[in-house]
Amino acid sequence: MSGIGDFIGDLIKAAAKWVDKCLPEYEPSVWNSSTYVRQHNNCYNYGCDIQTNTYAQPGEAAGQKYTSIDCPAVTKAAKADGLKSVGNEQGCGCSECHHLVALVIKPTGSKDYHWYRRDRNGKWSHKMGGTPCTNLDNSNNIITDPKTADRGAYTIFCGYFCVNKSKVTIT
Repeated sequence: MSGIGDFIGDLIKAAAKWVDKCLPEYEPSVWNSSTYVRQHNNCYNYGCDIQTNTYAQPGEAAGQKYTSIDCPAVTKAAKADGLKSVGNEQGCGCSECHHLVALVIKPTGSKDYHWYRRDRNGKWSHKMGGTPCTNLDNSNNIITDPKTADRGAYTIFCGYFCVNKSKVTIT
């Protein structure tokens, strides 16, 4: 029976290793070391884990950029780029190589959106515009879930999305 048990154990380890390679690692130096990279990649780039150096906007690559900043419009634009909406923070399943991101909106004054991403360690991080990426919320707490984190003025939680870097196109 140990042959089957060993096989199942090896299979589980291989699956876990495959999933791990798909999840972005929280490595601030990749995004923060170069002033050029930091200033030319925003929260959408960071969330998708794709450096384009273009300050990417949801829907722009698909020719369907949002026309207003609200949950339905930004969600539609992100989906046009290839992000997939999911119902909760539990994740994206294991059928493809992807990671989880979350969209929030600032409702008043200058409306704005912001993206968070779940990293390999299970915690969340984000990058506000041209500033350095961080894994801390507005109260300097490690982000365990952006839905419950202190997001400052970004009080509207739009939802979670899956990103498959090989199928998502952003510019």
